[in-house]
Amino acid sequence: MRSYGKFLFSMLMAAIALSIFSCGGKDGAIATMETQAAAPRMSAKAAEFTDTAVFDDVVMEEAVEAEMDYGAVPEPTVAGASGGGSGGQNPAGQQERKLIKTGSISLEVEQLASAEEAVLEWCQSFGGYVASSFNHETNAAFTVRIPAVHFDAAMAAAGNLGRVRSRNVSTQDVSEQFYDLQTRLDTRKILRDRLQAYLTQAANMEDLLGIERELNSTLTEIESMEGRMRRLSNQIDYSTITVDLQLPYRTTDQGFQWPSLDRNVRRFLSNVVDFFVDFVAIVLYIVIFGVPILALVAFLYWLLLGRMGLLKRIFKRLK
Repeated sequence: MRSYGKFLFSMLMAAIALSIFSCGGKDGAIATMETQAAAPRMSAKAAEFTDTAVFDDVVMEEAVEAEMDYGAVPEPTVAGASGGGSGGQNPAGQQERKLIKTGSISLEVEQLASAEEAVLEWCQSFGGYVASSFNHETNAAFTVRIPAVHFDAAMAAAGNLGRVRSRNVSTQDVSEQFYDLQTRLDTRKILRDRLQAYLTQAANMEDLLGIERELNSTLTEIESMEGRMRRLSNQIDYSTITVDLQLPYRTTDQGFQWPSLDRNVRRFLSNVVDFFVDFVAIVLYIVIFGVPILALVAFLYWLLLGRMGLLKRIFKRLK
């Protein structure tokens, strides 16, 4: 009886030990598999392809899968009003709209010089800068770039620079274009990181050259997309406002300008002379080119249908 009890006790202890050992081994195997799956690697499927298009498709597919499954690269954030940063992207309904605002305002002013100085002060007060300018005796025009956050206030303040003759504001929504470009840029960066990892694991020279070719092409695309992103972000961050300054009719900074009799008489005489010069030129054209053409037409008529009547004779013979 005592021997039978020892035997049962030994079997029970062996079962417990086996259970502990199997559980620990299973957990360790699972942990090892997860670690290997998360680590960067070059798949045998990608290494088999030397063709550029097929290889690029395979690597791109793996890059996207790595982003979705393992979180290898953080998702892009919705950039704020400052433009093109990246971080975690919000749901589509919560994305900030990306708007390009442009405005124009036409003003009538009493003094052009003082109005130009006022425009420069107005522009600097909102943190903007003058992109281009035009000056004339009776009018001037400025194209300024103002931070988008101050656009509405700047347009309202511009009305105080003179008497408003016209005002125009337009807004272009480029949210879809901005976020699409941002997503494609982030995807290309994932592909770049994957290709750089594959470059260190190339099995032979052929694979190495193929990966380098794809990496150079991807880097070129990234540079192009980053340039487009910078230009688009600049248009979003800085709004364009065109300011036209106009003096009253027949007025300069020196005052009202009376009509000049001498100037009008000279202009009239100049127009009369121009008319006769043009008329003589037309007559010369007719004489030089028109008379020979008319003579040639008359000769052909005389030869074919007139007294000679060659065509008439040919038709008679045919009949």
